Amino acid sequence: MKKKTMSLLLAASMAAASLAGGTVLAEESSEPINLTVWAPFTGTDGDVLREIVNTYNETNEDNITVQLDIMDNATLQSRFPSAVATGTGPSFVLVGIEYLNQYAENGLIEDISDFWETMGVDESNFYENVLAKSYVGDTLYGVPMQYNLQYLYYNKDIIEAAGLDPETPPATLDELKEYAIACTDASKNQYGLGLPTDSTYCVEYLWANGGDVISSDGTENLLNSQENIDTLTWLQDLVLNEGVSPQGLTAVDADTMFQAGQLAMYTSGPWNINGLNQLGINYGITAIPAGSDGAYSPEGGCSYMLTAGADDATREAVYKFMAYWLSDGTLKEWSNRNGFPVWSYSVLEDEEIQANEILLDVSEASEIGRDWHLNLSIGSRIDNDVVIPMIEKVLSGEDVAACVQEASDILDSVIAEQ
Repeated sequence: MKKKTMSLLLAASMAAASLAGGTVLAEESSEPINLTVWAPFTGTDGDVLREIVNTYNETNEDNITVQLDIMDNATLQSRFPSAVATGTGPSFVLVGIEYLNQYAENGLIEDISDFWETMGVDESNFYENVLAKSYVGDTLYGVPMQYNLQYLYYNKDIIEAAGLDPETPPATLDELKEYAIACTDASKNQYGLGLPTDSTYCVEYLWANGGDVISSDGTENLLNSQENIDTLTWLQDLVLNEGVSPQGLTAVDADTMFQAGQLAMYTSGPWNINGLNQLGINYGITAIPAGSDGAYSPEGGCSYMLTAGADDATREAVYKFMAYWLSDGTLKEWSNRNGFPVWSYSVLEDEEIQANEILLDVSEASEIGRDWHLNLSIGSRIDNDVVIPMIEKVLSGEDVAACVQEASDILDSVIAEQ
């Protein structure tokens, strides 16, 4: 059966149910449908995801069971292409939107452009910029699961002990430096600002001062600029001369130190909120501080994607789960429990959402989102081959201009291989 035919049949079924005043129900004779979904949610957010999936399994009236297989992202990315090729992959996959373009290009996922009409889901109820990340041109390849940026986390107790106002976090890079120095006390193994060597967080600082890495279409190398050299020199000085961050810090180390009260500030996504709340940390979240050109933060998120080769029954069942995820109740639960920003207009009006201070701060801080190579098939190589090695060398004390030149040469090669 072709997709269009399936779409029309399912739409007709929904219309009939609507006229009867109810939801779409599976016929009594319908066969059980077992779906599998792979996801790299290895933190506390994975526990919440599993609970939501279990609730769906227990309450849906379509005889659908979803088996959630959680694995680390590196394992998922290494297994998925070969699994699709051999027909042993999951029914659908939940991964970062940075993979959507290359998945589509490599034929690993299906065109699901008929989803909105088929399921009767109002596309206009969701933020346009969030939905756009699941499209390639006019073709829909994913249904958004969550949206996020990077934010500045800050420990209010450490900031107050340093004589600063814990309710007024730094809004500029100059203030960030001031706060970081004031909150650093090496004798206590306490540092003012976490600057990991294995992360791409430096991009938001480059943007803040008018720099960049690559053009939005992936054709122009913008890395070797004086603005970038100046910003990276500033970061190097904070680590080597001001000592605000431990040398050789990893992103995992930064998480651990912030949770232990040994780090006053660092940048991360909303996936840490649930754990910090459980630990009772007195913390706040604000937007990435602004530089000479403004404040920016790289956009991110995850989408559900239908694995290539899905038959009509699988497609229909996956669509139903995707629609369940987009329901007000599910999106509200996910944001409330994990702190991810709300991107549904109807959910944003909910009284409980409006009463969640951290969630409102996160949503407000999400106004400065900027695309970071999400539409480029070479995105992961830009991260792993160019930006991360560059920041690691800069923060270890190597000559900044030479590090930028070396990274720029590698970026030229990456661009040429597209």
